[in-house]
Amino acid sequence: MEKDKKVWISEMAMLIVAMIWGGTFVAAKHAQDTIPNLWILAIRFILASGLMALIFFKEWKKLDRKTVKYGSIIGLLLFAGIAIQMLGLRYTTPAKQSFVLVSYVIIVPLMEWAFYGHRPENKIFFSGLLCIIGVGLLSLNKNLQLSFGDACTLIYAFIFSTQVLKVAEYSPKVNSLILFSIFQFITAGVLSLIVVLVAGTPLNIENISHGSFMGLAYLTLLNTATAFTIQNFAQKYARPANTALIMATESIFGAFAAYFFAGENFDTRKIIGCSLIFIAIFTAQVDLKALRKQKEA
Repeated sequence: MEKDKKVWISEMAMLIVAMIWGGTFVAAKHAQDTIPNLWILAIRFILASGLMALIFFKEWKKLDRKTVKYGSIIGLLLFAGIAIQMLGLRYTTPAKQSFVLVSYVIIVPLMEWAFYGHRPENKIFFSGLLCIIGVGLLSLNKNLQLSFGDACTLIYAFIFSTQVLKVAEYSPKVNSLILFSIFQFITAGVLSLIVVLVAGTPLNIENISHGSFMGLAYLTLLNTATAFTIQNFAQKYARPANTALIMATESIFGAFAAYFFAGENFDTRKIIGCSLIFIAIFTAQVDLKALRKQKEA
């Protein structure tokens, strides 16, 4: 398979990740109703790592120091980022959080340029700006206000951007991407469990509602075990700047999830926002120079 084809397939796989992550905001909001934030993190990551360790038990023969080291680093970023995201979600709405978080479409290419010396094409910056405008129309209210929760989400956007770049750097270096994922989840889960036990945060199992249970199940099985593992595989070939733009479509899928499962409206402004995001993704993916050469030929 040619490298360009692998890149395209990998970036389309990231679209599946964005679809799954689109439901995360609503699922997390439901989970928070009767389960404390850090317990949500501890349960979802420990269960996801345990489930994957059992299913892919043959992968353990590929374990090496690099996998443990790099997986633990990403796990630390995962724990810090999602803990801040979950805190922010208590003080803002799923729609507004999806807008603030999507600022990574600009942060990722800027960080890649600053720390790795890879200057993105001009169209990436144009697409990123267009994407942010689209998500703004999709998510923000008329007052365009940002709260404490939004500030937390902005911090998470920087952490997530770092995670995207580090996964792209580390994934080609490990023997097993499955074990790479497992050690991310183990690290994030153990850190969450340590913090929740030290803080003495109680978990009353009897009070967990059906909605919270379903939200936690979604976060564990789809958002964590499935989506993050696909991300690790896909980013072996996907370009970080393009990956950030593709994953920004999670705001569209998040809006659909909020409409169908949380009763949010989907008006003309949101339709325009979705259209702008799709235009941004298309602009980033199409090689205009190659198209001109084909026409000239």
